[in-house]
Parts: sequence; structure tokens; C-alpha cells
Amino acid sequence: MDAPKVGLIFIDHGAPMPPWNKAHEEMLPAIEKELGEEGYGGVFAALRWCHMEFAEPDIKTTMNRLEAEGMDRVVAIPIFTSVSSHSERDLPNALNIRYHPDQDPKIPRYVGSLPVTMCTPLDHQHDVLPTIIAEQAKEMLQEMRDPSRTAVLVLSHGDGCEHFWQHLHRRINEEVLRSAGVRSCEGLYVQTVRSPQSQRRVYRHVSELLSEEGVGEVMVLSASNGTTGASYVQRINKGLHSRGEPGLPDAVHGCTESFLKHPLLIKALVRTAVGAYKVSLGLEPVPSLQGDESKMVPPYNPPFWLTRDIEPDFNDRMIIGSADVGRHSTDTPAGGSNHGCPAAAAIPTGKCPVAHQPDRERRDGTSGVDLILLATLVGSLIVMGISFSKAQ
Repeated sequence: MDAPKVGLIFIDHGAPMPPWNKAHEEMLPAIEKELGEEGYGGVFAALRWCHMEFAEPDIKTTMNRLEAEGMDRVVAIPIFTSVSSHSERDLPNALNIRYHPDQDPKIPRYVGSLPVTMCTPLDHQHDVLPTIIAEQAKEMLQEMRDPSRTAVLVLSHGDGCEHFWQHLHRRINEEVLRSAGVRSCEGLYVQTVRSPQSQRRVYRHVSELLSEEGVGEVMVLSASNGTTGASYVQRINKGLHSRGEPGLPDAVHGCTESFLKHPLLIKALVRTAVGAYKVSLGLEPVPSLQGDESKMVPPYNPPFWLTRDIEPDFNDRMIIGSADVGRHSTDTPAGGSNHGCPAAAAIPTGKCPVAHQPDRERRDGTSGVDLILLATLVGSLIVMGISFSKAQ
């Protein structure tokens, strides 16, 4: 039996600025090279890069092309630093993994039937970003006058998922302080640097840092992919000056290096791709965070992967749980073929060792409708109780 043809796509946010998109697209040759060096050069039948919005090719176009090329499945890896509405809503919608009523109509949606396994953002896939950013801090120290008088400020932006960023910032701060020998390291979540409020917030923060005793300079680093610390400083100054406000002090210096093509990140993306390939075909179980590792990242549901399947016996929008994986039924097809699950051939029953979990049914048999009715009943009782107490 021929091995399934699996395509691998990487998805970045996309931007109206071609240099931003090009910097991300240039990661693909490095990833392809690393796949070959790790011995996985022939695992994926196609490798593609695409953008969620603002640039071509978009997700819909890329998925349609892969379906036309005869792919059996696609593994999708978002190049997003942290969990956000993009990873939870927009990307699953665009990949046709699951529908969300608040989907962005400006993002074209793939509506074909090609099964997709989507991995989570970078902060949940691997813990390399703290190491990479700490390396940037150490390299930039050569440009600073006195490391012992240098305060580090790590900026990030997103769309309201600050609680996820807090976990990542804590790990970054600890690693920078441990390995770079600077006076202090803090993370600042600014949501969007285009906002005048965010620009003023950064201005106030660096001013406070420089007013502290023993601090002579501020090093600005970025925890956002595609945006450097120097870019943050430049854009913030431009916004402040455009309104006639004072710019950031001269003692503020932004790092000019991006972490996009850092070898550690490239290796981590390859590990993620190969791991998702094995999980999606039932060759390995879905991983889970264990021990202290589970305390280092915020709770995330679903853990690690979303997948959509086309098997007729199951709902076409699947959420992978701790014992679930896509694309294969637990029953052996007519004729005894195990083409959906290569691992099933070694099982005496012929069944795949991992089971599906349809997202419309809980494992205890309770349906979503049952839960809604129960919630309505409880809410009514609470309202009645409040009304009764007021009447007393």
C-alpha cells in the first residue's frame, strides 16, 4: 500500500508590507533543508507557505492547490507566537476545520474536503523562544555601555490574549536574567503598537525604567515574529513625533535581529511538523504536557491539535483529545484494508489504536442540547431565587 500523500503548510499573519511577508517566506528553504538533514526529506509530498490575510497566496488558494495535487491530508503550522483569536477562530475557519460565527469575512475560507491537522502557536509547541531571545540579549550587550546598568524590555502585541503572553514573558524574563547578566528584564504587552495609547504606554514605561537608580540604558527586544525591537522603537517614535509628543529617550536601543530563521526555531518547527504527521496518521498518540512542564504554559483546549476528518461515521469537525486522532475509523473497512491507519495492521482486531471523539457529543453521552437545557434550567432557578429574596 502506498503511503498517504501529506502536504505541509506554514501560515503567517500576512502584512501589507512585502518585506515582512518575504522575511517569513524565506523560512521555508531553511525548514526544507532541516527536514532533509533530520532524515525526513521525503515525508511530505508538498511544502507551502501562505498568509492569513493581506498577501498572496492565501490559505484558501493554497489548500485548493494541494487538493488538486492529490494530497490525502494536510498538516498546518501557524507561525504565530502565542494563542489569540487568530489561532482559535480565524485559522480554524479558514482551514474549514470548524465554524465560528464570528469569523472574519475578509479572510477567504477553504470549503473543500481535504483533511487538515492544525498545530498550535509557537509558545505551546516548544520552549525555544526564551532561549532565542536571551541569546539576542547577550549579543546586543556588546553594543551597550554597561550590562550591569542595562534594563531589558521585551515587547509583545496581540489581540486581547494577554494571559497567554504573561506565561511566555515570565519564562523569557527568567532566561534573560539567568544568562545575560543584565540589571533587570521585564515584559510589556502593548496589544497594538499602532495605538497612540500603546505608544504612550511604552514611553512611560521606559521613562520609569531610566529613572530607577542604577539603570543607564534600556534594551528593547521583541517577542513577536516578524517585528524586531528596533522596528518597535522606530514605529513608536514615528507615532509620538507625528502628534508633536517627545520621542523615546536616546538611551533606548532596539535589537535589529529577527528570530525567524534562528536554527533553534527551525528545528522546533521541523519537530512539530513530523510529530503532527505521525499523530495524524495514528503512528503516535497525541502528546500532553507532563509534570512541571504543564505548569509552565496556560491551560489550552484543545491541547496541541485540531483536526477535521472525512470519515462518514464521524462529525466532520473533530477536536483531538488525549486519545483522539484524525482520519481513521476504529472499524476495519470492507476487504480488511487498513489504509486509514498504518498502525492498525499490527493490532489483532484490525482496529486503529486511537479513537475519535466527535465534538458534538461528550464522552459520557451528554449532548450539547442537554447541556444547554440544563444551563437554562439552572439560570432560571437562580433568577427565581434572587426575585424571591428581594420579595422578602
